[in-house]
Amino acid sequence: MHLSYKGEKLENEYVRSLLSILLSSELVSERDKEFFRKGFENYLLGENLAAEDIYYRVLTILGEEVADWDFVDTEGKLDVSKRTVLPHRLLLDRVRSPFNIGAIFRSAESLGVEHIYLREGCGDISSPRCLRTARGALDVVPHSFVSSLDEIDGPFFALELGGKSLPDFNFPSSGVCVIGSEETGVSPDALRLCSDRVSIPQLGAKGSLNVSVATGILLYSWSIS
Repeated sequence: MHLSYKGEKLENEYVRSLLSILLSSELVSERDKEFFRKGFENYLLGENLAAEDIYYRVLTILGEEVADWDFVDTEGKLDVSKRTVLPHRLLLDRVRSPFNIGAIFRSAESLGVEHIYLREGCGDISSPRCLRTARGALDVVPHSFVSSLDEIDGPFFALELGGKSLPDFNFPSSGVCVIGSEETGVSPDALRLCSDRVSIPQLGAKGSLNVSVATGILLYSWSIS
C-alpha cells in the first residue's frame, strides 16, 4: 500500500478509525488490542493478509462461526439433497467425548454415511462441544440411540487394533463399522458380532490415533473401495 497515492489518506484514516473503535471496546481484551494494533499496522504497510487475520479474530470475539463453503438450503441449513449416501453405517460403541462424536458426524456427512447408531454410554450429542464440532451434520446424518445390539442389522466389522491393515482390507459393499471407545476400544460383545476387523498402520511412536481422526481415515477408504 503506497501512502503517497491520491485518496489513500482517507482510506488509511478509515482503517485507523476502525482500530480506534476496537481499542475502545470493552469486549476486546488487552491481548487482543495488542493483536489489533500490530495487525492494522501491518495492513497499512501493505500486508493484505493481515485483514483476514483481523476479520477472523473479530469473529472469534463476537462468538460467531467462521463462514465456509457448505451447501445450504433456503433456511440456512445443510442441503440434504447435495449428499451422496452410501450403504455405510457406523455404530459408536461408547464413544465418550462429545467433541469426538461431533467430529465423527462431520466426517460421516462428508463421506456418505447412511446412518449412525449411538450405543448407551456414548457422550451427549446435545453438548455444545458436539454441536459446534459437527457444524450442522447432526441435522443431516440420520442417527438413533440403541440399548441392544439386536436392534441393528449387520454385517459388522470393527475398526480396532490387531486387525487387517487398512490398505489390504476388503470392505463390504454395505454394512456397519463398529467404532469403540477412546479408552477401551470395541466392547467384547460388539466385537463378537464382527466378522472382521481393520487397523490403520502407523509410522510413529504413538500406539493409537484419536478416534475421530481414525474414523475419518476409515470412512474415506471405505467410500472409495
